[in-house]
Amino acid sequence: MNWFALSCVTALTQAVKDTFLKKSLGGMDATTAMIGYCLSVSVFLWLTVAAGPPVSLSGPFWTCLLVGGGLGGVTYWLYGLALKAGDLSLTLPMLAFTPLFLLATSPVTVGEFPEPGGLCGIALVVSGAYVLNLRERRFGFWGPVKALLTHKGSRLMLAVAAIWSVGANIDKLGLTASSPLFWGASVYSATTLALLGPRLLGRGAGPRLPGLPPWPVAVAGLLEGIGIVCQMYALPMTQVAYVIAVKRLSIVFAVLLGALVLREPDLRHRLPGALLMVAGVFFIAVFG
Repeated sequence: MNWFALSCVTALTQAVKDTFLKKSLGGMDATTAMIGYCLSVSVFLWLTVAAGPPVSLSGPFWTCLLVGGGLGGVTYWLYGLALKAGDLSLTLPMLAFTPLFLLATSPVTVGEFPEPGGLCGIALVVSGAYVLNLRERRFGFWGPVKALLTHKGSRLMLAVAAIWSVGANIDKLGLTASSPLFWGASVYSATTLALLGPRLLGRGAGPRLPGLPPWPVAVAGLLEGIGIVCQMYALPMTQVAYVIAVKRLSIVFAVLLGALVLREPDLRHRLPGALLMVAGVFFIAVFG
């Protein structure tokens, strides 16, 4: 499979797993859910690694793992809080801003800058996030942006997008210092430990550790494992910004799943923005 097909699979698994997470977060603590989720991803990926050939590690691996695990702990903590705070179709569109942040982080970290066609596609993807909330234009041009920024879940997810713009580049450095599957398993294990840290250091008679994750969280972890395998193999084939931009097609699927499965409102106002994102993905694939 080429990088575009792999990235599309990642997008689909992302949308479905977010639906499972959103359903499960209604009755449990967000951090506990994310610990179980990342643990499930780790188990799946380590089983995949065990079935493959041995991996040799190069010098930057451990530094990348330390940074990547720390960033992962922060982002997945924020991610769980964001999903719990709002609708999928209001929070996940903020992730479309990751390609915009990558325009600043990729040249610095991995020396990449998209071609003009790729820039246009990224601009379309980001513009789609604006159109998704176009109903708020009644409050002025910046109404759709203000509506997202004043919503707690959207603000938290915007922070996730900013941090992931750095984390995606760390992923590319880490997998080149090991292998795609080994890096994915390692960084999700480190992320799980980072999320567990506050629990282990918490006040009280003893550490408050979660039990086995409920089945929706475990299924979400399995889907993320499949998606991360596809993403890790796609990253070496092209520029980081392109893979992450196509991955954001998950927003399109999430808007549809939010309406069909979670009964979220305003599909007719949000679907045009999702379709604009599809146009951006097409632009990246053909002209990027």
